Amino acid sequence: MKFQLNPLAHALGAVLVLSLAACGGGGGDSVEVAATPGTTTPTTGTTPAASPAAPASPAAPATPAAPAAPAAPQMVTLTGSVVGNQAIRNALVCMDLNANSVCDADEPASTRTGVDGAFSLSYDATKITAAQSAAASLIAPMVPGGVTEALTTVDAGDPLVGNAAKAFVLRQVPGKAGQINPLTTLVAKGMTDGMTEANARANLSQQLAVSGAKIDDYQSDAALTDASVEASARWKAQLAIGALEEGVARVGDQLAAVTAGSGDLAQLRYTDASNFFVRTFDRASKEAGTPGVPAIDMRSGRTNGSVNTESSLYNFAFLAPGGWTRCNGPFESSFGTPSRSVYCGVSESVGFTVPTSIAGRSMAEVVNEMQADSATNVINNGLSVASLLGALGSAVFPAGSAIAARHTLTVVPGIQISSLSGDGRPQAEAQTLEQLIAAKPASSIALPSPNGTLSLGSGTSSTRTLRVAFTGIIGSTSGTVQFYACDFDTKLFVTSNCSATQTGTYGISTVNGARVMRFAGHAPTIMNHTRVYAEVQNAPSVASGNWVYQARENKPDFDSNFTVSQRLNSTAWQAMKTQLGL
Repeated sequence: MKFQLNPLAHALGAVLVLSLAACGGGGGDSVEVAATPGTTTPTTGTTPAASPAAPASPAAPATPAAPAAPAAPQMVTLTGSVVGNQAIRNALVCMDLNANSVCDADEPASTRTGVDGAFSLSYDATKITAAQSAAASLIAPMVPGGVTEALTTVDAGDPLVGNAAKAFVLRQVPGKAGQINPLTTLVAKGMTDGMTEANARANLSQQLAVSGAKIDDYQSDAALTDASVEASARWKAQLAIGALEEGVARVGDQLAAVTAGSGDLAQLRYTDASNFFVRTFDRASKEAGTPGVPAIDMRSGRTNGSVNTESSLYNFAFLAPGGWTRCNGPFESSFGTPSRSVYCGVSESVGFTVPTSIAGRSMAEVVNEMQADSATNVINNGLSVASLLGALGSAVFPAGSAIAARHTLTVVPGIQISSLSGDGRPQAEAQTLEQLIAAKPASSIALPSPNGTLSLGSGTSSTRTLRVAFTGIIGSTSGTVQFYACDFDTKLFVTSNCSATQTGTYGISTVNGARVMRFAGHAPTIMNHTRVYAEVQNAPSVASGNWVYQARENKPDFDSNFTVSQRLNSTAWQAMKTQLGL
């Protein structure tokens, strides 16, 4: 699976073995050189004088010493495999002796990997010292290109395309062989940035919430499929690939202190200084020694000049482990790229941010450009920008300003009530799911009127709505239903012209202490979520009394859980905020 700056491209090893096998003997042979015939050895002490001797004959030429025999090679073999989602073929693995992230011609290298991703390379320990070997990483450069090109690297999880949109390098920790994957690459990156291997591993484990063992091999995780996203190490490794491609991957110090500060602009709706809404993701302060970053979904705004209340700004709730929760407090996040967050205590996501400088550019020009892509735009999306552009005038962004493109994959979606003030059923109609079933029997429906049916949101198109009524009870937690398709007017207010479509079922289960009703059997919808009905009881911080609410639960597929948002970084937003007088 390749992560790209706009809608993530396509979806989506073997267990590795490290063997160090020494071959050959020790050093070279010893060579003894004999004294040269005819030479004399000086002695010491007193010797009687002798008669003059006849001149000695010239000494014979010395016999040259025999050259030392070369040391016998001591071959060391390193084995393992290269893994992304699954095994990667066509990867060249080498020992990066000069740490330039390139497989140079004079560095030990494998042949290119086959379909199993396995590699084997050997080097001569008489030519590469133990210190050099311990300091060098095994690297596997990922090569973009067409799938039929000889050098293109290809992941077995998606064999019809190359596995890289941009060139990047996978690596192992210095001095080790075994599996080379995106997570081992992050550990090696942490070490390059000054961490010990143990600290880099501990930080990455907290950063992405993966076990230490999974860093070295996550192939036992379920295979990736576009139909279902999971909070597995394999999925999180895919986000790491995206960060590596964009050159932003790093391991953060999870125990570092945090200074409170404003964050990126996540949403702006602006009419004028008396009517606006702002959402940023800020940081709360934290002393060193405790893990992670406390993040805050900071919301503010005015309506007709009046400051919006907290209850109106946080008019939604998630079904967290402790029950229904209004999300107006800090939530768990982590340092590093990719980073992980657990919004409102339940909705887990992993993502990375790619900055693009806008320093010196006109604020109005950048806002206009953002309007071109409604899927990523966070400023007046779907609204007029005329008054906003007028207020921005000719102002330009200062140094340090950037568009922070945030790529986010939600791996645990959670169940959410979008509007606490508007999505509850009338208490006189139902305060339990059983009462709701009794209040909406299909036998009372008089088509084509929608009266007596329950909404399940948009249907097969934006002008068709899906609705439901109950036809029977199978047991205490299940039963049968009739689905209906109705017309929706262009303003999405009036429902009419309903007709019966499929029959299906409902089921009631308990999630985090609350009872939730889900439906099955209807035609696929265009929404990225399904509508459910849930009880909200004994949750005074969310709603007073007992209620049945319509709620939303993201579909499990990849497209429903992956987003890209073009946010202004803190520097850019603070400058725009000042210009707007907010």
